[in-house]
Amino acid sequence: MEGRIVTNQTAEQLQNVFFDSDTFFNFVQDINDSYFLFLSEQDAIDISTTEYAYLLEIPLSPYIPKTLD
Repeated sequence: MEGRIVTNQTAEQLQNVFFDSDTFFNFVQDINDSYFLFLSEQDAIDISTTEYAYLLEIPLSPYIPKTLD
C-alpha cells in the first residue's frame, strides 16, 4: 500500500477537514509515526482544483502499518 507522507503540522491542521460536501481528510500513522494520506482516484480528482491540490505533489511512499501488540 502506498500513500503520501505529510508533516505532523499538516496532519493536525487538516484532520477531519471536509474537502467537499461529504469527504474529509483522515490521516493515519505508520510504524514510524509518520502521517500518511490516502486518496482514491476520485478524491485526487476532487481536490485537484481546490486549495489542497498541493497535496497531490507529494510523492507516494510505501506504508507499513503499526502492529497491534
